[in-house]
Amino acid sequence: MIRFENRTFGDLIVLDHIPEDDITANTIKTLELYKWLINHGSKYEFVTKLDTDVWINAPAFWEKYLVPRLSNQTGHLTAAVNRTVIGQLYFSDSGYNTFAHGSMYTITWDMVQLLVSLQERFNVLTGEDAAVGILMHKGSQTANFVNFRGDEKFDYDDSDSREHDFAWARAGTHPYAISHAVYGSNVIAVHKLKDKRLWRKVANCFSQGGINPMPQLQRPERRLSLRTRWNDWMHSIGLSRPYVSMMETIPKALLAYDIDHWVCDNIWNLGASKEGFNTYVADANVV
Repeated sequence: MIRFENRTFGDLIVLDHIPEDDITANTIKTLELYKWLINHGSKYEFVTKLDTDVWINAPAFWEKYLVPRLSNQTGHLTAAVNRTVIGQLYFSDSGYNTFAHGSMYTITWDMVQLLVSLQERFNVLTGEDAAVGILMHKGSQTANFVNFRGDEKFDYDDSDSREHDFAWARAGTHPYAISHAVYGSNVIAVHKLKDKRLWRKVANCFSQGGINPMPQLQRPERRLSLRTRWNDWMHSIGLSRPYVSMMETIPKALLAYDIDHWVCDNIWNLGASKEGFNTYVADANVV
């Protein structure tokens, strides 16, 4: 099927120079792809890494995150920002390291070039997403980071859905938590959809133009699981924090204010917002 796809459209890149195994797939694969793009004369304004179990609302991502960062002043679209990562800022307590969560992130072309050059210098062999933060530290580099909110990108939690056949969230959902069901109109990317049934449920919330309007709850919700009811109770009395956002897991010690902007982990420029949420509007002429 893959060969047929490539013969038909020629839109697949096969990295046949590296081993096809789990270790390679989880360590150097993405950096090797970046290197391949550079060595084959390609150039893109933005490059996105996306896991296969992610549903992406492409129209919304394009309009909300890419269009404001593109300029057509030269007659064709070019990035109006430099050294920029768009993703969900993630903290790994195992390596005490911050980086874009690997299920989906987008980087500018100069970030592709920077990461390839840093990998050639330091040859980091670790988790492919954690490697980005490690390389930035080793090279004493910084970059802009545009952070997704929890209602824009999240892990799908089917126990949070209002009905068995709906991926829409229950009335008592926590839309900024790391995991929840589909809620509201801001959804960009939904992760953890390896189960085809869940993939179809989430897909039914969208149409060609993006996410559908969230229907009002018109009938009693299904009975919540014991785990969900327990988490709700613990959350309500403040004894546990099962519904924290991904940003809330980052140690406060890693955040610092530098003159006119916030910095995380000495490598990520978050801009005027401590959370690094999307506030950028380009001055350039944008289509």
